[in-house]
Amino acid sequence: MLGWTGTSGLPPADLQQIALLLTGTARAVATDVRRAADLLPEGHADRALADAVLEEADRRLSLALEGTVSCVQGCVRLVSALYARLDRLTEAVASRSARAL
Repeated sequence: MLGWTGTSGLPPADLQQIALLLTGTARAVATDVRRAADLLPEGHADRALADAVLEEADRRLSLALEGTVSCVQGCVRLVSALYARLDRLTEAVASRSARAL
């Protein structure tokens, strides 16, 4: 999807449906990011970055969906950013837990 240029050949209604599915995924991953971030102390750098990513996700998820390639690509980028943050948080939580032992 990120490699699409111009038009995808799909009708706008299909593109809007894809974007809707991706926003549902983004909301679910954002919830996981919040849970993982909450396991870290307030001043932890990874928690602060997660807060910034979640604020941006909230802003982007509040926008109206369009039946365009650009909208779908934006949703894909958002899901990708959330998963990247979740991976980073998972590593930070695991590292913190290992040091506590």
